[in-house]
Amino acid sequence: MNLPLLETTEYQPVATRPGPAGRRVYIETFGCQMNVDDSELVASCLADAGFQITEQAEQADIILLNTCAVREHAEERVIGRVSQLNGLRAHRPNLTLGILGCMAQHLSKTLPGRAPFVDLVMGPDSYRRLPQLLAQSSDDALLDVRLDRSENYSGVHPQRTTGTNAWVTIIRGCDKFCTFCIVPFVRGRERSVPANEIVRQVQRIAAEGFKEVTLLGQTVNSYRADNVDFADLLRQVSQVEGIERVRFTSPYPVDFTDRVIEAMAEVGPVCPSLHLPVQSGSDEQLARMRRGYTVDQYRQLVYKLRTALPDLALTTDIITVFFGETDADFRLTCGLLEEIRYD
Repeated sequence: MNLPLLETTEYQPVATRPGPAGRRVYIETFGCQMNVDDSELVASCLADAGFQITEQAEQADIILLNTCAVREHAEERVIGRVSQLNGLRAHRPNLTLGILGCMAQHLSKTLPGRAPFVDLVMGPDSYRRLPQLLAQSSDDALLDVRLDRSENYSGVHPQRTTGTNAWVTIIRGCDKFCTFCIVPFVRGRERSVPANEIVRQVQRIAAEGFKEVTLLGQTVNSYRADNVDFADLLRQVSQVEGIERVRFTSPYPVDFTDRVIEAMAEVGPVCPSLHLPVQSGSDEQLARMRRGYTVDQYRQLVYKLRTALPDLALTTDIITVFFGETDADFRLTCGLLEEIRYD
């Protein structure tokens, strides 16, 4: 399956909007933890360019919705929300509305028709160019949905809110192409952030007062950069002074090596909690899903994890009524749930 490395539609700007000085931006986030981290990244790109971030949509000159495309319901929520926000133009006629993220990437060709009042549509690999696009004006929606295999946002430190936990994206995109999943098409192919960049981010996070970090990736344990694999990275991040707890999500069963299990068992700050998607208890269904493992291989992995980590808290994802599922497949899944007894 071939995924285009670069896809973009560009409109010739016909005017220029006011510069960033004093322009207030409100960002609203839908979807997963990676979208939360991406919104913090967007806030950083804009703040560095001179925009002001606000938590009040009614006070904003620019409203950006960072969106999810995993479920149809999420897309309908975004369309409803952006239509509602368009009502603010009664009092703010120069308001700019933008849709970012996975839904923008997935529906880039149809969004201008479904929401003609949207000014900007931008995919998740284009955020560095956001300040530039916000300075443009066009009769049509400005569109940037390029998929860039080199973009991992190295050098951009997300503008995080205060709290205990900080999200850190260590790998972007996905190469697995499970039949039920759209992620490789809306987030592109896998590319890892250099390990030294991640460690610098975590050091800065600790200096800001955070005690816990969660390492993020669509298949987080597929991480590899400059001969550093995920097990190595867990050990490096756990050595950062001030960080008391390290978590990660979501791992892919095929890429869960013995070295990662050893790191989890040996490194104190790594929490003994794990969300390990199985999706089905039927080998036939797993094959249809193109998951790359069997039920028995997953079962053996769980055994290894619980042997090394007796206090492990384990959760999972299940997809039922997937294409081709029979009553027998469903019963196998129920049986696996009873056998493994997730937390």
